[in-house]
Amino acid sequence: MPKTLQSFRSVITGPVIVLFLISFIVPFSAFMLYPFLIIYFTHVLHYHPWQAGLLLSVRFLASGIFGFTGGLVSQRLGNLRTYIISGLLSAAAIVALAFTHKPATIVMTLAILGLAASTVNAMARGLANELVKDEYRGVIQNYIHWLNNIGMAAALPLSALLLGGGYSRAPYFFAAAGYALAAGALAMTVGRSRSRSPEPALRMSQSPSSMKPWQILQHDRAFSWLLLSFALVVIVEMQFESGVPLDLSFHFAHGAKLYGVLGAIDMILVFSLQLLVAHFLDKHPNSWSGSVGMFLLSGLVIGAIWQTVLGWSIAIILLSVGDVFAFGQIFSLMGVLPKSGQHGLYFSLLGMVQGFGTFVAYALGGIGYEILHPFGMFMLTIPLTILAVFSYRNAFRLGTASQEERMITTG
Repeated sequence: MPKTLQSFRSVITGPVIVLFLISFIVPFSAFMLYPFLIIYFTHVLHYHPWQAGLLLSVRFLASGIFGFTGGLVSQRLGNLRTYIISGLLSAAAIVALAFTHKPATIVMTLAILGLAASTVNAMARGLANELVKDEYRGVIQNYIHWLNNIGMAAALPLSALLLGGGYSRAPYFFAAAGYALAAGALAMTVGRSRSRSPEPALRMSQSPSSMKPWQILQHDRAFSWLLLSFALVVIVEMQFESGVPLDLSFHFAHGAKLYGVLGAIDMILVFSLQLLVAHFLDKHPNSWSGSVGMFLLSGLVIGAIWQTVLGWSIAIILLSVGDVFAFGQIFSLMGVLPKSGQHGLYFSLLGMVQGFGTFVAYALGGIGYEILHPFGMFMLTIPLTILAVFSYRNAFRLGTASQEERMITTG
């Protein structure tokens, strides 16, 4: 564990700074587009809400089914090369999607985008674990999550208020440019740094591993429980991208703009709390803060019951605070659970579960909205968060015991 802020600053090298920058750029660019796709498909391409929900869920279903392939590729090519290829492929898929109208072509393009974009996120986190020593990885993962959240939240008001998010093609081109820029920046900095004088932290994961995805799930019970908890948390939290904008577009005359403002509220809260919480949890690890955070995510039900601007503002505040604590604890565990040489594969499996959870969330955002209506759909978040808490506490207990055994063995 980092003992002082000064000791933590010692790991902020040039490649880490670049990784931090692209951890903001990619979600900032992508979220000018992603949350508004359901509005675009519904109001511009004139699909029914359930059709739009199913179409958008393809991107995450592809990640949920095939996400592990990114980890397997990284074991052959390395995390850096896999990131660059996936980033450029994501940019090409987004540009193609901007000019696509037929359902079959949309499905194929979204499937490619889902797998490529998921691999980008997994390789970025895998590289982070490679670039720093063991004791700093949990905090670094939370810094990346903080930058991801800032980028996502900052993009919402910009896209909604300036780029016509949900009704324009402009966000497509911003998103594609972001992925391409990140791939190029990483190639020119981290790649050159490795070729000149690779650090021990960079070399430690270069040896190939024969461990397969299903073997990791079988042998690492803490990670298996964490994946289940993560999937449930994602299903709930991703309603902010699926169910919430759809609901606002039908209940408010300027629903897309209101959604952008709510995104700004989320941005302010995340920006204010994430790093403070990350350092606090690093010094005082416990399972209760993550458990409470997960349950706060179900505060979305307040917006569904109280369909007013104030009601949805309260709901998003609870969601944001819950996000900070829940994901903060999850990524703290991801800083210590991956074994040497398997960082890319571990995070690919995490991205795979994230894709599956987001697929379910988007399906609920379309089909669930029509069948269950807003109240019934958002009420489901309560039992989901309770099960997520149970799974997370098991992961925390087993992960802590495993880490203590590893310290005794190496010490």
